[in-house]
Amino acid sequence: MSSLANIILFIALVVTSAMVALMYRKLKRLDQYHADYQRIFDKTGAALIGAQNAVASFGSEGRETLALLGSRIEEAREAARQLEALTHSARELSQSRSRSSSL
Repeated sequence: MSSLANIILFIALVVTSAMVALMYRKLKRLDQYHADYQRIFDKTGAALIGAQNAVASFGSEGRETLALLGSRIEEAREAARQLEALTHSARELSQSRSRSSSL
């Protein structure tokens, strides 16, 4: 009877050892997955920080570009006014010359 109990206990020990070994392998694999997820989250965080910096930089550069563009538009308007005045002046001069030569 005691040998039957020993056999049952031995089988239980073998099954338990096998289950512990399987559990150990699963925990090791889970630890690897956790390390992979940690690396992915770290890279994602770094990418998000980079995107945030790019958006902030884009905003400040956009304001600078807009201010520069505004000043260039004003310069172009002033140049257009001067060109229009010169054109008007040239027409008047041309008309006055053509009147003088026809007299």
